[in-house]
Formats: sequence, structure tokens, C-alpha cells
Amino acid sequence: MKILLDLLKFIEPFGSYSYVVIMAVLLACGFGLPMPEDITLVTSGILAARGIIDVKYTIAVCMTGVLLGDFIIFYLGGHFGAKLRTTKFFKFILPASRDEAVKAIFAKYGDKVIFMARFMPGFRTPLFFAGGSYHVPMWKFLLLDGSAALISVPAWIAIGYLFGANLEVLEDVLRHAQLGMYVGLVSIFAFFGVGYYMKRRLLRVR
Repeated sequence: MKILLDLLKFIEPFGSYSYVVIMAVLLACGFGLPMPEDITLVTSGILAARGIIDVKYTIAVCMTGVLLGDFIIFYLGGHFGAKLRTTKFFKFILPASRDEAVKAIFAKYGDKVIFMARFMPGFRTPLFFAGGSYHVPMWKFLLLDGSAALISVPAWIAIGYLFGANLEVLEDVLRHAQLGMYVGLVSIFAFFGVGYYMKRRLLRVR
């Protein structure tokens, strides 16, 4: 909660220029800034509730910032993946242990993991980078990531907009929202895991 309050105090003085700051923070989050992207979205919702920025423009700016950041990471993975993997910056945002975990997730679930990555803090950047490295078609990446963003971005902004006036209630809502997100994510993984297992069994029988 402290990081949300600190971000709110940082952005609020910019007034109508907060859109620019929000966009910059979201792009930085995409490049590995150690701040949950969701916190920025909730903060944006609070600013909209306070009348500092317009909620409609806020959603548009946040969607643009999120998708642009995701696409840049995907593009870099597709065009400079091999070279970037050797840099210190890449090794910082994606240690060897996490890199191996990403490879395992992608190998098991394929392109579908791009949709799930939107709900996986800490794995979004490496999974989008991996999607580019594995040459997922651009249209498919945009479709999957865009579909997930249409769910998550307005949802987090709405939480900040509706509950930002009472920080104690907001903290409780965030806790339940994150729990619900993780439960949903586990359910999605279980669904695809069972499908993968059944597919392998059918192939063996044939």
C-alpha cells in the first residue's frame, strides 16, 4: 500500500500532465521497473476519482501505455533476442532461474501463455520477450495481449476510481482482487494442463 501512496503523491502534483507521467511509468514497468503495473493503474483510477484527470482518457492512456510497452518487449525479443540475452540488463530483469521457468511455461502452454501473462506479475516482461523470440505471429500476440488488457486494465482503474476515497477499504479490495486473480490464473493453468495431458494420452493411444 505504501508504494501506491508514494506513487499517488508523486503523480498528483502534475495535474493535467499526469497522463504523460502515467504513460512513462507504465512503459518503464514494461521494461522491468520494480513496481507492479497494477499499482499504477489503481493510482490512475484514484486520480480520476479526484477529478484531476478524466476517467475516459485515463483508460485510453493506460491501455496505450500497457500495450505499447508489451509490444516493444515483444518486438525486441523477435528482432534482438539472441543478442539481448547476453547483456547485463537482460540478466538483471530475467535471471537464469526465471529464464528457465519461462521456457518451461512456454513449452507447455504455447502461445496461450501470452494471454495469461497479463495476470502474472513478474513474468509479463520475460514471457512477452520469449513470445517474440519464439516468433509468435504479431497479430496473435496483439490479439491475445489486447484481449487480456481489455479485462485487466479497466478493472484495476475501476477499483481505484470506486474505492480510492477510503484507503482501508481499497487495501481490502486489492487483497481480494489479487486473490481472485491468482485463483482464476491457477484455474486457467489447470484447464490447459488437463487439456495438454489428454492430448498427449490420445497421441500415445494412436
